[in-house]
Amino acid sequence: MSAKWKAVGLRAGSIVVLVVIWWITAVLMGDETVLPGPVLIGATILTNLATLGPEGQTAFFHIGISLARIFVTFAAAMLLGIGIGLTMGLRKVFEHSMLALIPLALTMPTILMVFLAVLWFGFNEVGSLVAVIGVVTPFVAVNIFEGAKAMDKSLIDMAKSFKADRRALIRKVYLPQLMPYIFSAFRFSFGMTWKIVALAETFGIKFGIGYMFFFWFEQFSMEQVLAWVILFVILMLILEHGVFARLEHRAFRWRPSHSN
Repeated sequence: MSAKWKAVGLRAGSIVVLVVIWWITAVLMGDETVLPGPVLIGATILTNLATLGPEGQTAFFHIGISLARIFVTFAAAMLLGIGIGLTMGLRKVFEHSMLALIPLALTMPTILMVFLAVLWFGFNEVGSLVAVIGVVTPFVAVNIFEGAKAMDKSLIDMAKSFKADRRALIRKVYLPQLMPYIFSAFRFSFGMTWKIVALAETFGIKFGIGYMFFFWFEQFSMEQVLAWVILFVILMLILEHGVFARLEHRAFRWRPSHSN
């Protein structure tokens, strides 16, 4: 068995063990209003996907709304963070000015940032965007800044000696050296983003998976709350391992550790 398939088997096995523990705990507790079992939650998820919910929409609609918010806010935070981090690494004046501000943003609690964004901009898409940018962008900027400081300056000097323009410098010199830092920020920041968006939806942004969390929480329906939570987790795992992991593997397939 190859190392790749062994790793896949271990991951799948750990999920199976977790589901079995969940099932045993639910059976021993014997109260589905407190802890529904995995079979009931699976049936509830399928029902939510196939039938109209309390807002007159299926689960697919709320999934689409949440994903749109996640990808738009994540892209904005990543682009802004990469721009700030790279500029900090290349411009000393910008570095010194931002190093006084970024630590303040990094110490801001996530839930407080969401509260402030909602208070400032209301229960709308702008609030979720501001919350994600406020939390995610500083982390991305610090990561890219560290990557910019670690770049091989001799390669930059050589490119400049051959009169490479700024676009060529960024595409051929800066980005290849920054890719490990970009992907590191990418994976962690995406996890932060969908949690922030779900939290903002829970606070009152109309529609989305977080909105449905809170709706069923108010109805004291543990079955539906867990069904939406598990659905969101499954969706994020699919994106993480089915999409982003493959993109990272493709980007670094020239490395020996990614050649198998």
